[in-house]
Amino acid sequence: MTRNRNRGIVLMICTLVFVALVGAGQAADATIQANAAIQGEGRFYRATENMILFSGFFQGAIHVTNQKGDLMVNAASLTCPGTMNVDTTAKTTEGEGRCLFLTQDGTHAYGRWTCTGKAGEGCAGTFKVLGGTGRFNNASGQGDFTMTSTLTELTITVPQGGVTANFTGKLVWPELKLTTK
Repeated sequence: MTRNRNRGIVLMICTLVFVALVGAGQAADATIQANAAIQGEGRFYRATENMILFSGFFQGAIHVTNQKGDLMVNAASLTCPGTMNVDTTAKTTEGEGRCLFLTQDGTHAYGRWTCTGKAGEGCAGTFKVLGGTGRFNNASGQGDFTMTSTLTELTITVPQGGVTANFTGKLVWPELKLTTK
């Protein structure tokens, strides 16, 4: 009887150690609507006669306007490096970049964005969540987003060696779906 009892205790200890090392594996989901006023800076270069390349970053505070699900997403700040091509003849834009979100509780989430659009109308595309730290460690998900900014207004005249400039704008996520495993 003592032998069976010891086996039970050993089995229980092994289970607790396994759960502590691997994690409880609690899955959570959320669908959020959010926006962010952004400020950015970077460098504009003339890539061709009709193409201007922007390389820089933008940052701001995210405001969650609606949220559904059991994964709570509080307000966060974001910093997003990226590039944007502006075709001055066709008046189109195409961009891509990465984002780092820092939440109020100190956890991070990582993302990637791509967009296309018309100059002056914004750049719309897909935003993907690529993981993070803490409760976002195994996070994934995606949703549409739109970026409007004064970026294309700044590309009127770019000297041969490029120019550094600042811009302002807004990001909108009408429905970003998140899942943690």
